[in-house]
Amino acid sequence: MQLINEGIEKMKGYGIYQVTIPLPFWNDNVHCYLARREGKWTIIDTAMNRNETRLAWEAAFNKYSIEPLRDVERILITHHHPDHFEYARELQQQTGANVFLSEKEQAVAQNNLDAESFSRFYLTAGMPQKLVKQLQPVNTSANRFPKNVCIIETNRLYPIGELLFEAIQMPGHSDGHICFYNSEEQILLSGDHLTRETIPYISYHGYGNKNPLSMYLETLKTMQLMEISLVLPGHGPIFMDAQERINELLHHYEERIGFVLEKITGEMSAYQVSNTLVPIGSSVLEKWIALGETNAYLSYLVAKGEIREYKDGLQNKYVRL
Repeated sequence: MQLINEGIEKMKGYGIYQVTIPLPFWNDNVHCYLARREGKWTIIDTAMNRNETRLAWEAAFNKYSIEPLRDVERILITHHHPDHFEYARELQQQTGANVFLSEKEQAVAQNNLDAESFSRFYLTAGMPQKLVKQLQPVNTSANRFPKNVCIIETNRLYPIGELLFEAIQMPGHSDGHICFYNSEEQILLSGDHLTRETIPYISYHGYGNKNPLSMYLETLKTMQLMEISLVLPGHGPIFMDAQERINELLHHYEERIGFVLEKITGEMSAYQVSNTLVPIGSSVLEKWIALGETNAYLSYLVAKGEIREYKDGLQNKYVRL
């Protein structure tokens, strides 16, 4: 706790403040950030489009005496997932600020699967049709997408609080995920790429890079070369032991890869493999989460030559080599 408090005080010393907003699902909340520089403010991530989010931002603006339309000059988004991006349009309307999102994230956010492709993908993965019908396509509709979206340019420096942070593309959790890094103070705004108490969700749901796990592991290894003294994540506590956590995650995924490989017995669909990873009686949402993770692991194992993918009627099947 003392280290966390030290990290919070260090963060505040540079004009960076955490805004914690409740979520309706498993992570409980998401951390967004406000950063003050010469009387102007930058927002990093926005949370979901819910009434609870609106109230949380109103409280934060009041706490720091922020007049949104006058004081907020930009909105930076680490990645396009709803718990980080969905409220961006509403905050843009309140502030008049441009929203910044990486080029890859913009493409993915606006080109998710349509309803027909969505159903076809999960049926091909072996999910029963009655369950597929209970799922809803994940789409960022045109009327929810911010009007003025600028591109976050990687390797460029962005003012966040009293410091300059380099925008670094760290794919895996999403194709164009951005982390912001200040090399002088060794501070990392990590989004969902690096978290202390939760395992970053690496998945494939039919769009974007088909082998996100390979990308994620490569970026973790890249982070081993970085000097990081403080991590400001999108979920869970801030922390200072970044290299220890990176090593823990690399070990976790190595074990998880082996675990998934062991679950492939005979010829199996992705859905059949995923069912071995969740308890009996799991909800449709839990099954969808597990299937996305399983797809990522299966793609990784195919690329490594550990398993073979082939077509069996309408379904894709996998078998160990």
